[in-house]
Amino acid sequence: MAEKTVKVKITSAIAIAGKIKTPGTTVEIGEDLAKNLISRGRAELAKGKAAKAEGDLGKMKVADLKVIAAELEIDGYDGMNQAKLIAAIEEARDA
Repeated sequence: MAEKTVKVKITSAIAIAGKIKTPGTTVEIGEDLAKNLISRGRAELAKGKAAKAEGDLGKMKVADLKVIAAELEIDGYDGMNQAKLIAAIEEARDA
């Protein structure tokens, strides 16, 4: 029998299955992992349209984007503007 899955909204940058998930990102994960993340304040249950959409990097502050870029080990992130950070993060996630 397959494990029940739950849609959660990430509230703090974390890695799931080797990929960085940023605050605001909605993911569908196993119930046990969801309970763990929610109990540690790293996620909350997704609601309404948020359950269907990924987080929007464009709404994040440059400082937060730089934290994600550092976690993804993106070279030269410190001198990037918001648009370049977003492009680099999306490229790194797709790699």
